[in-house]
Amino acid sequence: MQKIYKRTFLRNDSRELYLYGYNEHTERASKELDVTIPSKPHLRWNTSRQEWVTYSAGRKNRTAFPPKKYCPLCPGGDLNFPTEIPFKNFEVAVFPNRWSSFNTHNESLIFDYTEIKNSNGHCEVIVYSEKHHDTIADMELDRIKLLLHAWIDRYKELIKRDDIQYVMPFENRGEECGVTLHHPHGQIYGYPFVPPVIQKEVEIFKKNNFILEMMNSLEKKYFVYQDEHIIAAVPPFARYAYEIWIMPKKKRAGPWEFNAEEMQSFCICLQKVVKGYDTFLGKKCPYIMGLHAAPDMKNNTFHFHVEFYPPLRAGDKPKVLAGSESMAGVFIMDVLPEESAEVLRTYMQ
Repeated sequence: MQKIYKRTFLRNDSRELYLYGYNEHTERASKELDVTIPSKPHLRWNTSRQEWVTYSAGRKNRTAFPPKKYCPLCPGGDLNFPTEIPFKNFEVAVFPNRWSSFNTHNESLIFDYTEIKNSNGHCEVIVYSEKHHDTIADMELDRIKLLLHAWIDRYKELIKRDDIQYVMPFENRGEECGVTLHHPHGQIYGYPFVPPVIQKEVEIFKKNNFILEMMNSLEKKYFVYQDEHIIAAVPPFARYAYEIWIMPKKKRAGPWEFNAEEMQSFCICLQKVVKGYDTFLGKKCPYIMGLHAAPDMKNNTFHFHVEFYPPLRAGDKPKVLAGSESMAGVFIMDVLPEESAEVLRTYMQ
């Protein structure tokens, strides 16, 4: 495997910027963005749903839909328009989110109804490429491997913190999913608790590995891609018309347990899924992608997988979480998963 370099740069706001690449990064920084006041989000307990809700009022001030020349995720170097990355060249970059949903602080809180506490933890932005219009579908495979390396490194570093109980890299792609910056990027959230969806998976995996069971019993009509190490399939219980799960054939707690061949397979599969979505729609497909890994890196029951949720009902018709989904938690589907798999399979081989 190629050697990967990591440079840690301390920014003017005392936050660290991490630069990952196949070439050692030694460039001198140019002008940086002005320092902003860190957000001080807080959590409130939803007594009805028995779950935490985080409030971060500063997020309404975040940059939205700037012209390309003002993109804050593009390489820096223009003294008139500094960016989050004050370098003319980089490969993959990671830095703390200025408008964080989770940020450890000691603000005093008083509220008169429900339980409330500081929304501790950490939120990072991960920039996949220096190219403004790049996508996972178009990148060289080595760049996707570098992205995977950065995800793994952030997993290992963030989970060491006492204020973080769970780490999740995810990507929101497309304005349909709330994206306000079109430069290729994702998020890495360090939660101060194990999120409800993951906690349910943890409890299920303790009883049985439903992913291994599903892969072993699934008819190939649900598969959209597979090789020796990985399967991509539309789950038979999909809640979105074109939902896809990427699953390693051997149980792995997280991508940090992949060997070199599994890393190669995972990156190829990830690209095939994204490229297949785009080819199917004839444009950049909107989706939410999340990496589901074990809260404990040494967990011996959790089965790592990646879930894709394109917010589509059929074809390019938008899927809206309406009355039944939002109020009752019951998803209503127009398309059978096996029908979706048959359509998508032709685009993902």
